[in-house]
Amino acid sequence: MISQRLRASLLAIGTLLLLSACASPHMRDASEPVAAVKPAENAATLVLMRPSMFGGAIQSSVYDITSGKSEFIGIVSAGKKLAYETPGGKRRLMVVGESADFMDADFATDQIYYARIAPRFGMWKARFSLEPVPASSTELEGDLKACTWVENTPASHDWARANLQSVDMKKAEYLADWEKGSDKPFIAQDTGKKTRP
Repeated sequence: MISQRLRASLLAIGTLLLLSACASPHMRDASEPVAAVKPAENAATLVLMRPSMFGGAIQSSVYDITSGKSEFIGIVSAGKKLAYETPGGKRRLMVVGESADFMDADFATDQIYYARIAPRFGMWKARFSLEPVPASSTELEGDLKACTWVENTPASHDWARANLQSVDMKKAEYLADWEKGSDKPFIAQDTGKKTRP
């Protein structure tokens, strides 16, 4: 029979392992970025957040594919959030896990927008979707509080370069079907939070 002390030690070790699995070794914790409060002039900010702990051991990498190239935004782990400053106008974003999924946006400058990275069941590991969250949503404050800020590091950019071929293969495999679908996620200009009069 396992003693209480041994049981408590095993539980503590298991919890530590679970928590360490949820954080990307490539990203680093950060304080709130300026862009999350006020984007640069003539730019918009998209806050990507992953409040759900489901699929916590699987990382979700996010890209801007507007130009046709997969431009790395960052890796968003469970319980993390990341600010992406971008020019205004129409953009297409992609999230990659076991598969790839997409979201279109039309950003107005001087506004902050929000999207949730939502895990779902996959064949072998978690898949992810991007879900627009209007600034007026009653769930937004809770989602933001459930996440801490991260930022890219040289290691995250190295990871992105090393995995670009795999990412582009997933984009090629899933984008055509996504484009044929209806009810695609979209961030409209009027769903953000204005930061300048």
